[in-house]
Amino acid sequence: MDAGQTIDADFLTRLERPPIAVLKQTVSQSIPNATWGIITFDTEDVDTYGGHSTSVNTSRYTCQFAGWYRVGGRAAFAANATGSRGARVHINANYIPGAATLTGAGTLSGIPQTDHILYLNVGDYVEIAGGHNSGGALSTAVTFESASMMYVEWIHA
Repeated sequence: MDAGQTIDADFLTRLERPPIAVLKQTVSQSIPNATWGIITFDTEDVDTYGGHSTSVNTSRYTCQFAGWYRVGGRAAFAANATGSRGARVHINANYIPGAATLTGAGTLSGIPQTDHILYLNVGDYVEIAGGHNSGGALSTAVTFESASMMYVEWIHA
């Protein structure tokens, strides 16, 4: 906070109970070849301020409090030995340059995970996209060890 600013009750509440979300995919999703598909999340391990819905726009976490956030996630794909895999962060349907990770094909070692620190205004939304170039459509994996996930953590106002 800058000198002269006052601390409001909402700010103190966020310090005690910060906005955090951990979202998981438990239903497989088909991603076309050579395409970045937005990952959908049907399960919330935690969502302290209701930024995610499991029924509407299930790919999105919508910011409830402005501030700096760490946004990360992974795109888990079914085992396939061809091509590479990738994960990247999007804000308001736009890819953030530098917020992508690419890996080789395979099983657990080929699951790309990415994260980025960014400023979100109230109403901004973030998503995780997964991509691959296996030669055909590829389904996401939903096993315990390799489900696609998104993590959102408020770090500072």
